[in-house]
Amino acid sequence: MSRTLKRPMFRRGGTVNDGIMTGLEDREKLQAGTRDPSAIAKSVRENIEQFEPILRDFTPKTRLPLGQVGFALASGVDPLQALGAGYSQFVKADDAREAAIKRSAASMGFSQALKNRNQSVLAAEKEARFLLPENATPAEIRAKTAELLEKKYTGVTYGPEAEYSRLKSDFFKLYQDEDQAQRHADFVTKVKPKLPDGEISRGRISKDKKGNYKPRKGPGVYVDTLDAKVILFKDGQFTELPELSALLR
Repeated sequence: MSRTLKRPMFRRGGTVNDGIMTGLEDREKLQAGTRDPSAIAKSVRENIEQFEPILRDFTPKTRLPLGQVGFALASGVDPLQALGAGYSQFVKADDAREAAIKRSAASMGFSQALKNRNQSVLAAEKEARFLLPENATPAEIRAKTAELLEKKYTGVTYGPEAEYSRLKSDFFKLYQDEDQAQRHADFVTKVKPKLPDGEISRGRISKDKKGNYKPRKGPGVYVDTLDAKVILFKDGQFTELPELSALLR
């Protein structure tokens, strides 16, 4: 073997961060987000409380060893001793059953908690990418993801800006189109407060194949997210409200 390969940095075993690697630390695996032990522990406990009764219902009940007791009696063993031995075996088997149920519930609860956490992180990252500019850096995306997760788990009340972003995100899930999502969010936050007295805010409105608005069941003010228009439906007639349409981007 060459002298180069005999150097400490090439030896197997022990720490690898010696020699030219001095001062470097192993990268922590946080692809699923930062860790929050208290939140995970709470989720695990809640899942265990759900799984344990279900497992207990579907795990076969422990049966009294009547066959063994009967055999002991038939062999001339004192009845009290036979019953005592049978009961001891029953208790031992029932304790093992209960321990198995608790182990399974704990394992399932932990797995489900991690699964839910990972899904929450992925959803938050997706929302962060939607809210940030297209040229956002990975660091900015991670920071926004962490911010969204913190708000979710700490119950922080949304301010006007955050509420608008949340609406855009919700409407994007519906339309899969950023422009339509933004217009509907504008309709809720900007148009609705300025509706004429007595008019009711409804929702989106669409057109048929001929380009005519589809009849609605109730009168009110609707938003055409495709054409960026605010439409009043009243007495069977559709009328655009230009001053309100101007509030849609």
